[in-house]
Amino acid sequence: MYSNIKRIYTQHSLNSDNHITLTSSQIHYLKNVLRVKINDYIRIFNGLDGEWLAKVQTIKKKEIDLILEKKIKDQNNFSRIDIFFSPIKKDRINILVQKCTELGIKNFFPIKSERTNIKNLNIKNLQQNAIEASQQSERMDIPKIKELKSLEECINSLDKDYCLIFCDETKNEKNNIIDIMKKIHDKFSKWVLIIGPEGGFSDNDRNKILNFQNTYPVSLGKRILRSDTAAAAALFCMEKYINY
Repeated sequence: MYSNIKRIYTQHSLNSDNHITLTSSQIHYLKNVLRVKINDYIRIFNGLDGEWLAKVQTIKKKEIDLILEKKIKDQNNFSRIDIFFSPIKKDRINILVQKCTELGIKNFFPIKSERTNIKNLNIKNLQQNAIEASQQSERMDIPKIKELKSLEECINSLDKDYCLIFCDETKNEKNNIIDIMKKIHDKFSKWVLIIGPEGGFSDNDRNKILNFQNTYPVSLGKRILRSDTAAAAALFCMEKYINY
């Protein structure tokens, strides 16, 4: 019913008494990209209070005032899959964040492994990519981009409720991810997908991953996939079998 109305994310709280004033980068987006006018409607969400229909009340040089008219969707946060990934080149890491957000990742955990070449991440930029992907994909919540930590720190943070799906390029097709997910999809309540750096994990890193009690090494097929492609392909297969 409202799918043709443009949609934006805000950090403001949303309730029936709200008048909201938008500032900063959203002004440019609304005025120059969406070209909204006074009395136009937009959809607005904050990842907490559902989605609301809002009417543009005033448009000024540095701010836009909105009136919330009614809630049109209740909040739902159904994602149960996190991802551990080694940072890759800028364009490809942007693609990884965008596509995994669209497919339902809950949290992104950048990891330092022995073969990780990129040490510095623009977390703010990656978080903005996640917001834009959530806006576009009709997602109701925003995944979080965490700070870069070591592989060992991330694995040690997992409790026994987690299942770690390890995309292991050394495994043959007998460990196909779809076959594995069919067998284990109802055994765990929390999930982590782990994707290696360009060049794959070292033997030392592989041993750290495999030492976690609920690790399942899986194959994504005959070809060696780029990290961003592997993440999207694996996540699609996992979501198919996890009943949200």
